[in-house]
Amino acid sequence: MLESPTPTTASTAAETPAAPVNAGPPAHPGLRERKKQKTRLRIIEVALNLCDAQGFDATTVEQIANAADVSPRTINRYFDSKEDIVLGPIQDFGETVAETLRTLPVTGNELESIREAFLRVIDHAASESAEGPVSFRQFQQMQRIMRSSPSVSARSLEHADSKNVAIAAVVAERLDSTPDALPVRLILGAWQLIGHLAMECGESMFDYDNPQAAAAAGRDSFTTAFDEFTRVCGGARPGAAR
Repeated sequence: MLESPTPTTASTAAETPAAPVNAGPPAHPGLRERKKQKTRLRIIEVALNLCDAQGFDATTVEQIANAADVSPRTINRYFDSKEDIVLGPIQDFGETVAETLRTLPVTGNELESIREAFLRVIDHAASESAEGPVSFRQFQQMQRIMRSSPSVSARSLEHADSKNVAIAAVVAERLDSTPDALPVRLILGAWQLIGHLAMECGESMFDYDNPQAAAAAGRDSFTTAFDEFTRVCGGARPGAAR
C-alpha cells in the first residue's frame, strides 16, 4: 500500500524544514503549474503501461517520450532517471495522504489519524471515478515493476523517504512540533512498520486484475496489521507508572 520497506530514519526527518504551525492548505496552482503537473502525470502513466507490458529494461526513455508525445529532453526536466518515472506515484501518494491528514480534526491520536487519511486515499484511488494523481491500478503496476527490476526496487527506498517527509511535516504541524522531534519520528516509524508488514501479508493483491478488488484486499491487510499492532503494542506495560 505504497508504504516503504523500512521505517523512517531520523536523518530523513531532520532534513525536513519545520512547517509553520497551523499552516493552511497550499494555494491552488496556476495554469502553468497545472499544465506541468498534467505533463508529469502523462509521462508516469505511459511509462507504467510500457514497463508493465514489456519490462522495465526493455523500455527506453525514447519510447516513453514518443508515447507521451513529449521529447526525451522534456522527460529529463521532470525526472532524473527512468526509475524515478515509474516510482512517481510514491511521491504523489505521500503528498495526498499528507493533505488529507491536514483536513482531519486533531484528536490526540496521530497514528489513528494517519490511518484514517490513508484509508480515505486508498478508497478514492480504487474508485472508478477517481481523479488526480493517485490510482490504485498504477500502484499495482509500479509494484509489479519493482518486483521484476532490482534497480527500481533499490531506488524505491529513497522515494519512500521523500513520501514520509510530506506526512511528517503535517504530523509536526498537528503536534505543534517539528518533523525531527521524537514524538513525530516515533509515530512515523510505527506507521512505516505497520505498512511494511501489511504489504508482506497482502502481496497477492499486486496481481489482481480488478483494482477495486485489489484495493479491498490491501485495505483488509492493512487494517488487520494496524489493529494487531495496537492490540499488541498499545497497552501499558504491567507495573508501569501511570
